[in-house]
Amino acid sequence: MNPLRLAQLEMFCAVVETGTVVAASRMLNCVASNVTARLRELEQLLGQDLFTREKNRLFLTPEGRLFHQRAKAVVDQARGLTDLFSEGSPKGVLTVGALDVALKTYLPDRVPRFLASAPGVEIRMLIRPTDTLERMLMDGEIDLALTDGPIEHPMMSSAFAFCERLAIVLPKNQDILRSGQAVFLFNTDCLYRRYFEAWLEQGGVGGGLIHTIESYDVILACVEAGLGISCIPQSVLSTLQAKRCEQVNVLYPEDLQGSDIYAVWREPGLGPLGQMFVNSLQALI
Repeated sequence: MNPLRLAQLEMFCAVVETGTVVAASRMLNCVASNVTARLRELEQLLGQDLFTREKNRLFLTPEGRLFHQRAKAVVDQARGLTDLFSEGSPKGVLTVGALDVALKTYLPDRVPRFLASAPGVEIRMLIRPTDTLERMLMDGEIDLALTDGPIEHPMMSSAFAFCERLAIVLPKNQDILRSGQAVFLFNTDCLYRRYFEAWLEQGGVGGGLIHTIESYDVILACVEAGLGISCIPQSVLSTLQAKRCEQVNVLYPEDLQGSDIYAVWREPGLGPLGQMFVNSLQALI
């Protein structure tokens, strides 16, 4: 069965609204025979007469009246689509993936300002680890990522967003690392976890159990209880209540690699909405 076409619906609605095939053809800027042919096709496709015909006049059947109600809604919606971007204000659905540290500390000051400047834009924000964000970018699942950088890839470009330092968190009365201590870290695809594990190995400090816990609050509680140590981004620590940080010892070793966070996108480049979002991010740098 041939599908309904928008042109058929437009011609049908035009005949109903103008009263005659000739008037409809003038409104649509086409020949009357074309309108007549499309009406016949439509009725054959539906298996239903939409008009009764008396000489040169057309009258809607009850079935035609019902069909006109449904068809007019479709035609009006289609006409509205042609005007969707004509007002000049930005519109679209922007999908952004980000590391947890970006969503927790960096974006709360910036996203509201962006949305206030672009009320017609719908934003979708996802929290994902670095490797997943890069894959999602390559697969076109997201428009933009806030992740570790800079990215060196022929199909990606990036712009600096902010710098993240890593802190070692020890129990309150401990100021040096000890071999064999338990370690509490985020999941295995967390880039900061890899940095910290490499740092422990390089320093010859390790041997304890490594617990994987996807909650900084739980991790910090375990360190407070003297059960082990952790590595937590400085931006996350800055959001915690001062009393929580007073219950642990926080160190910032200079040789522990941190990370620069970049806004990353696929080439051949950002569209207008993506560029507007990046500009909004950089406004407070």
